[in-house]
Amino acid sequence: MNEIFLGLDLCDNNMQISFCKGDSIEPESIYQLNNTETYLLPNTMYFSTDENKWYVGSEVSRIKFSHNGKLVDDVVGNVGTTNQLIINGVTYNYEDLLLILLKTQIEEFMVSMTECSLAALTVTVERYNKNIFDVLSKLKEELNIEKFCILSHENAFFQYIMNQDESVRSNSISMFEFDTEGMYYYRMDRKKLNSTVVYSLTKTKLEEIEYSMVFGDREQLDELFAKVALKKMRETYISSVFLTGTGFKDKWIKKSQNVLCDGRRVFIGQNIYTKGACYHAKHGAYEKGRDMVLNTNDFIAYDIGVRIGDQTGKTKFYPITLGGREWYNMKGTVNLFLDDTNRVEIIYRNRITDETQKEVVEIHGLPKRPPKTTKLSIEVELYDEKNGAIIIRDMGFGKIYPTTNKIYRKEISWAE
Repeated sequence: MNEIFLGLDLCDNNMQISFCKGDSIEPESIYQLNNTETYLLPNTMYFSTDENKWYVGSEVSRIKFSHNGKLVDDVVGNVGTTNQLIINGVTYNYEDLLLILLKTQIEEFMVSMTECSLAALTVTVERYNKNIFDVLSKLKEELNIEKFCILSHENAFFQYIMNQDESVRSNSISMFEFDTEGMYYYRMDRKKLNSTVVYSLTKTKLEEIEYSMVFGDREQLDELFAKVALKKMRETYISSVFLTGTGFKDKWIKKSQNVLCDGRRVFIGQNIYTKGACYHAKHGAYEKGRDMVLNTNDFIAYDIGVRIGDQTGKTKFYPITLGGREWYNMKGTVNLFLDDTNRVEIIYRNRITDETQKEVVEIHGLPKRPPKTTKLSIEVELYDEKNGAIIIRDMGFGKIYPTTNKIYRKEISWAE
């Protein structure tokens, strides 16, 4: 049975899905029904009371005029609200509906891939939303897949770039993203620090250009974009430029195209993020096992762990969670046994500079026990890109030394 690896880009109004078979090299993107010019699958749903069945995405436009039922849109936008819908006697909140939308979309695609099984799914999102992340966790369980990950758009872009020909990234890389929220500029720079290659990826909003300009004077928009692009291209040497977003779909760039193509390779496409997620699903994180790290605003540069001793008396760093990832992917737990001490040494190791910081946490109130009979669970929990906590739990030592159920919480922060 052939394995399928999926990359899904979940946005407010639509999603995109790319897939790669186990024997394929490059991802392919799913086209919208009867429209091979777009990969955007609308986040709409339709419940057919005639068939007692949900239809999702591009199928909705086909079915809604021929069946009795209920149309549901703005599914993602209503997640996290108290809004509910009663459909055919069943009450749904929008978390329920998003789960149905995602699961149905994926399962219907898998039905079309005969004799194939879903091996991995990577979802990329524009921003963190706890309620959506909770739905995605349920999706993992519903699909019964072990290999599952959530990436930021920045990370998906990085994964896409690193899986292209090396000539594409010979120097700095930039991308203009133009959609309903306006225009954003991404730039990825490469720098070597000691033995580590650091890719710094920044994202800034270009306030000069608004999405509404697409519906006005296109020539004026083209001239304005040419000026903005020229300014950005002069900041550093750019080897490749990418254009993405619905704002570019009508191919209005002419004068600005001349600016962008001046000594650079230019690519335009709507499916960069979903293909990056698909590469990740199939191959794992590109940087894993390599002396490189991605550095963005959402990423944590620190490995967080503990220092423990071995039988020879030497100490070594034991990671709880590895850095170089989005803060919401920084999770981990380790167990250790205390010697004749009530102190735990927490280590923060910067993956970029290789510098380390340490912090000693003293645990008070534990009963006196012989060495190696106090088992502790140490967990890292981050709240955002700058704050989190180290959580230490007394696990006891079986029936001989029962747990006290004590929990110790040490707040940590990287706030400037």
